Amino acid sequence: MPEGSYTAKLLSEGPSRVGQKVIEEAGEAALAAATGETDNLPAEIADLLYHTLTLMASVGVSPNAVWEELRARRG
Repeated sequence: MPEGSYTAKLLSEGPSRVGQKVIEEAGEAALAAATGETDNLPAEIADLLYHTLTLMASVGVSPNAVWEELRARRG
């Protein structure tokens, strides 16, 4: 990862900070949907997904673990 990149900086701040960004981006995505700002919704969801994946990486949870959990819920 390039030193000085946004991702490197965010990861260096730890999972608590990354989690705050997930909460922030989730709120922005939900508000965009609720207020009908659908033109902006893909960008907000992209931010949410990016920060969620970054949070997962910061605590060592793989995307595969999430897929396994979702598969288990289909029952």
